[in-house]
Amino acid sequence: MKLRRSRPWAVAVATVVLLYLTGPGFDLWPLAFIALSPLIGWARTSPQSGRLAVYVSFFAYYLVSLQGLRYAHPLMVFPLLALAAYLAIYPLLFVVLLRRWSGIGDPRPGVDATKPRPEIWGTEIWATWRARVPTSLVAAVLWVGGEWVRNYFATGISVLMLGHSLAGMSTPTIIQMVDLFGTYGVSFVLVLTSVAAADGWRWCVQRRAAIPGSHPANRWVGLCASWQTSLPIALVAVVAAHFYGVVTLAYPTRDSGATWMLIGRDEQTEYQQDLSREQEIFSEFARQSISAVSRSATPVDVVVWPESMLSGGQPWYIAEEDLAVPAELAGEGQGPSLSVAQMRRIITQSQDDFTRRNQDLQAAMSSGTPFPPPAIIGGCGVVRYGAGAKQYSGVVLVDPDGHVRETYAKNHLVMFGEYIPLIKSIPWLKDFVPPGLGLDAGVGPTVFEVGKLRALPNLCIESAVERIAVNHMRTLWKRDPSSLPQVIVTLTNDAWFDNSA
Repeated sequence: MKLRRSRPWAVAVATVVLLYLTGPGFDLWPLAFIALSPLIGWARTSPQSGRLAVYVSFFAYYLVSLQGLRYAHPLMVFPLLALAAYLAIYPLLFVVLLRRWSGIGDPRPGVDATKPRPEIWGTEIWATWRARVPTSLVAAVLWVGGEWVRNYFATGISVLMLGHSLAGMSTPTIIQMVDLFGTYGVSFVLVLTSVAAADGWRWCVQRRAAIPGSHPANRWVGLCASWQTSLPIALVAVVAAHFYGVVTLAYPTRDSGATWMLIGRDEQTEYQQDLSREQEIFSEFARQSISAVSRSATPVDVVVWPESMLSGGQPWYIAEEDLAVPAELAGEGQGPSLSVAQMRRIITQSQDDFTRRNQDLQAAMSSGTPFPPPAIIGGCGVVRYGAGAKQYSGVVLVDPDGHVRETYAKNHLVMFGEYIPLIKSIPWLKDFVPPGLGLDAGVGPTVFEVGKLRALPNLCIESAVERIAVNHMRTLWKRDPSSLPQVIVTLTNDAWFDNSA
């Protein structure tokens, strides 16, 4: 009896362990093809509810997998707990809905809970559908449907989708289908293979128990019969995805003729740090860039710095046509006030200082080389003063002459990390919000032209919400199909996550 009660926990823990082993640090991606099989096999056959086991196990999985988020700021521990608690809801819903489809429910007095119950859905029509629609397809739709919902609900988050577990493939053929279906397609295939694996294991055990000592060939016949639906579906999906990937990877490419240098450092970074620390980090990145570019045997067209590192305590300020002096700078009887003209002069002076700093850096990078200075793409704070002041986490494109030519403002912000829901509707909450956690969201994409290359900038979490880059490309396609970017440059910063996987 105790063994039966512990089975849901064993199944749930086995599933999350398999998923965890496919992730960073282990990269045992072949396990992804069977990762969900313990959970699926149990959900389709066991009368036990096991909801607590599923929820707690997946809560622990997301908590451990995403624990690096807590390094950015001490208060991020609470959003981490909230995020893990939220994400764990989706596997639980998957199990509940899959059990309902399979006709498995919690036992009731006088009912044999081990037998499917068509009346759970309220009509025998569902029993007919269950007989006609392969369970593997239903399971795949339920899992991927959950991923789709969480990618949009409450601003969306795509992190740790099932399809991401194949990112470490040595020959990444199967994941090439993302250009057709997104990560959803890869997740769909992995659910199909997990159902086939669960069917194979279940029927193999049943066959061995039913015919002890029977010839292996007889057991193999029974095993193949049990897979007559789920195995062919899984094989067709995997083979089709593989051959599509082979064709895609064989697509001819050509040299861009451009050299990009990506600069990264192991610098401790926090949301709250003083100006001297920001300047220190900038100086270290500058020294590394100068050393790397000056030692390059080929001309470097552009140097790319991570998110936030190009600011160095000096954001890029922009004065709009409708500039109004913010209340805190207008005096309001509590000190000297600034006029609009004075505000514009201050912003112009700041822009000049920013440009001179860029020029000094670029001159140092090209000093002693026969090559021209490189352009710079860097993560940098962007502040726009119009009718109101708006502060963005941004990316700037600096020409080889040191001038800022284009800016991109991050469209998708980190919930709790860069904005707090309803904060503008509850003003008194602002007193509890640390500096740097109240940013504005940009709107739409920007294309950076660097030499002959067009690049689409993407910032940090926007890589974990894949629809952001997809929607950017769709927007640009509608504007002008002939000027689509040829490369996506993602600026993030490992320093936020310390040494976590």
